[in-house]
Amino acid sequence: MSAARPPKPSPPWALYGVILAVVGGMTLWSAFGVGLSAREIVCNLGGGTRLLRESWPPDFGFLPRLWGPFLETLQIALIGTVVGGIIAIPVAVLAARPVSPNWITWFLDRNFMNVLRTMPDLFWAMLFAAAVGFGPLAGALALSVFTVAVVSKLFSESMESIDLNLPEAVRAAGGSWVQMVRFSVLPQVWPHYASYVMYAFELNVRASMVLGLVGAGGIGMILNTQRASFEYERVTMIILMVLVAVLVIEQISIAIRRRLI
Repeated sequence: MSAARPPKPSPPWALYGVILAVVGGMTLWSAFGVGLSAREIVCNLGGGTRLLRESWPPDFGFLPRLWGPFLETLQIALIGTVVGGIIAIPVAVLAARPVSPNWITWFLDRNFMNVLRTMPDLFWAMLFAAAVGFGPLAGALALSVFTVAVVSKLFSESMESIDLNLPEAVRAAGGSWVQMVRFSVLPQVWPHYASYVMYAFELNVRASMVLGLVGAGGIGMILNTQRASFEYERVTMIILMVLVAVLVIEQISIAIRRRLI
C-alpha cells in the first residue's frame, strides 16, 4: 500500500494580495505624477492620425542617399562593439565575486560598472561630441562605453555561476591568479561572452541611430534633419531601412548564439 502524499501547501494569497495592492497603488501614484489622462490621449489622436497620413507612403526615391550614412551607422556600431567588448573582459573578471582577487578590487570594479550603467548612451554621446567634435568618432566612443556597461554586467554574472572546482584545482596545483582565470574560468564562459557581444551589437545598431540625433554621426543625423524639415515620408523610409537591417542582424545573431550555447 502506497504512502499517502503530503498535502500541497496552499498558495500565499495574502502575500499575493499585498503585492498586487502595492504595485497597483504605485502605478496610480505614478499616473497622477506624470499627468496621465485618457481624455487628453483621445483628444490628441487626430494629431497622430495626421502624422501617420503624412508619413505614408515612404519616399523610396530617397533610399540611394541613405546607403552612405547607413554604412557609417554599421561602422559605428561595429567599432563600439569590438572595442567595448574587449575592454569588458577584464572589467567583468574583476567584478565576478568568485574570481576577483580581493574584496576591495571587487567593490571598486562593481561601482565602476554601476557608474557606466547609470549614465545613458545619449549622455556619453554628448560628452564625447564635446570632447572630440561632432561625427562618427563620438558615436563610436559612446557605444564603446555602452558596450562595456552591458557586456561586463552580463559576463560577470556568468562567471559567478561557473564550476568552482576547476579554479580551485588550478590554484592547488600552484597556478597564479592569471593562470586560473585563463585556463579554468574563461573557457567555461566564452560561449556566453560571444552571445553577449552579439546582443550588444544588436543594441548598438539601434542606439547608433539615436546617437545621430545629438550629432554623433550615422543615419541618425539624416533622420534628425528630415524630421526638423517635416519630411515625414523620408523619416518613414529611414525607419523602415533600419528596421529591416535590425531584423536581419537579429536573425543572424540568434543563429550564431544557438550554435554557441
